[in-house]
Amino acid sequence: MKVWNAVGVMALAFGISTHAQAFGLGGLVGGDNKSSGGGNVEQQIDDFLKTADQAHGLTTKSVEILAGALLTKDETDKLKADMEAAQAVADPKEKEAAVSKVEADRQAALAKVDYPKKAKEMEKANDKKKQAQVGASIYNFILGLLKDKELVDKGSSLASSALSNPTLITKLGKVKDVIGSISGQMDNMTKIAGGLQKLASVAKVGNLPTKTTDTPKEIAD
Repeated sequence: MKVWNAVGVMALAFGISTHAQAFGLGGLVGGDNKSSGGGNVEQQIDDFLKTADQAHGLTTKSVEILAGALLTKDETDKLKADMEAAQAVADPKEKEAAVSKVEADRQAALAKVDYPKKAKEMEKANDKKKQAQVGASIYNFILGLLKDKELVDKGSSLASSALSNPTLITKLGKVKDVIGSISGQMDNMTKIAGGLQKLASVAKVGNLPTKTTDTPKEIAD
């Protein structure tokens, strides 16, 4: 499938040489608050952050379901306990950091899965409900990665444009955080995507998303 070839391209796209280069002080635009693509920069940043939330929601939920389907019971039990503890943290910033760590741990565990072995086990079990859940999660995971690639493509130019307007400094920080987060996840996410290719046919995924505006799949409980 062409979309799996695109996964490799995404990895290259995510591989911004350095954050300093991506959000450097060079390349400032004029003070008219317009980006090279036209339109109001603040609105473009708002759209960027909305897309970031959508991408995070898609990949996080997909990874959660895939972890439940593919990891051992001990692994899933530990991750569940860790997430409950993270959600119970009172301080908002500490809570966000704790939740992000558990999400990263879940991705790291999925990146180590023996996907060819899991594909054979899934095919043998022939659990239709599990196949449907995994298939929808694979679809949504790839859709989230497509959105991540779009964010990387747009992030640098938006940041350069925003630097010309001091009133956008807070939102500029959020843009930089998004790109930093995507860059930090790149290794495990691309490993997971490569592994999911081996499950796609068993999970009967069908046509995978090819553009960021494709509709996510509903995942049955």
